[in-house]
Amino acid sequence: MKGGREKPWSLRSPILRYDAESGSRREPFRMTTAGALDGQTRRRLATRERLYEAAVALVTERGYEAATIDEIAVRAGTSRRTSFNHFPAKSEITLEWARRRRAEAAAAAAKAADSRSDVLDRVRAYFRALAAITEERPAETREMLLGYLRACGPVSQPTPMSAELAALLAGDRGDSEKFRLAGEILYDVYAGVLWRWMRDPAPRQGAFTKELVATIEVALHGIAGLH
Repeated sequence: MKGGREKPWSLRSPILRYDAESGSRREPFRMTTAGALDGQTRRRLATRERLYEAAVALVTERGYEAATIDEIAVRAGTSRRTSFNHFPAKSEITLEWARRRRAEAAAAAAKAADSRSDVLDRVRAYFRALAAITEERPAETREMLLGYLRACGPVSQPTPMSAELAALLAGDRGDSEKFRLAGEILYDVYAGVLWRWMRDPAPRQGAFTKELVATIEVALHGIAGLH
């Protein structure tokens, strides 16, 4: 990003609620528009957001291992104890970061959902949003992903992204094994492009978007038969 430090995902961006068991998407909401929140809740949310933004900034600058909870608390203007109240482990910050990226992408897909678009157009919008985030904040993406891998290790459970993509493809058709597999395939395509981009020490601007759009399009040609 030109002209200064990359900006992490902020409190003003939409967040999507997920069902903890099924991974299905619920209605989006914005923290800043919840008029019914009392003063204590607003202060708590603001503190959490300061901690999150401080953590992402420090990890981007110094790397996941070097950024400490104490430093995050100091930059956020709060205490170590308060930091642990919001994020009991540093790994939870990387999980929050990944969730917010998915929320941005899901919001883009929802925005693309009009009477003229089909479900595959919404999937395209989802991945174009992820590409835009990555291209806009490459250092943040690289360091936070490395932190995620160090903190969480290999993924042993279905990812929330694949479940969300399956729900997006299924629409009102309900759950189906074929949509679950399609969601997994799309996630695998995205992850493969992302890891190849991560291996390049100096990726060209736009290279990630170009490869992701092309490979997702190949996958969608096969998935189109489901509709």
